Amino acid sequence: MSVKLFFHFLKIIMRTRMEYRADFLLGMVGQILGYAANYLIVWLLLNRFTTIEGWAWPEMAFLISINVLTYAIGASFTYTPMLSLEQLIIKGDLDKYLIKPINPFSYLLASFFNFGYIAHILISAALLIWSLGNLSVQWGIFESIYFLFTLLSGSMLQAGGLILIGSWSLYFMKSQFMGDLYFKIKDVINYPLSAYTAVIQVVLTWMMPLAFINYFPALYLLQKEENSALLLVPIVGPLFLMLTIFIWHRGIHKYQGAGS
Repeated sequence: MSVKLFFHFLKIIMRTRMEYRADFLLGMVGQILGYAANYLIVWLLLNRFTTIEGWAWPEMAFLISINVLTYAIGASFTYTPMLSLEQLIIKGDLDKYLIKPINPFSYLLASFFNFGYIAHILISAALLIWSLGNLSVQWGIFESIYFLFTLLSGSMLQAGGLILIGSWSLYFMKSQFMGDLYFKIKDVINYPLSAYTAVIQVVLTWMMPLAFINYFPALYLLQKEENSALLLVPIVGPLFLMLTIFIWHRGIHKYQGAGS
């Protein structure tokens, strides 16, 4: 699918959402209030204990905001199509995305693009800007480029995690429990990885590399650890995304319909 055609789909979706403008705006307000409540809980926790594993509130805000911002970007493309895949297969509706003369993966992403994540982007970006204003990050050209590529890589990691859920539907049909599990794991990285056991650290580094979304970049940018391996963070997301897209396409090639 060409970029021009992809954006044509997005314009159609946006026009549809704007037909129910009040509903769309109320949904955004609700999401902003929901995330604000989550931030408040962490702030209250730190107001009592001062730090978590040596991380103060501005540093925690930095971790949380990167997690939410990258999730919002990645999920805008992949949340709805990948978590809808189970029902598309059960109802036999997936077939109509496979018979069109365009890439079915791109077609799904374009058809189910979710503008609702604008709310997540707004509140996480606001918290990120506030946290950076209260942190002594030594910004140079390299650090700025590293940070931008970290956000891009993190968005790819978040998208890749959701694509894995959709891929599970193609192989085993039922995937709802995978979605529930993923979101529980994703919330874990709102806190420093060092606060968890060695097993969890290994899982979030090597099996489901979500620690590369915010924890490892924060170690480097906040100068909490000097390790040249942290410079590899921006390439993890693209590699993981390519792997998950490959798994998804393998699943599509094996897919024979819900009745198979």
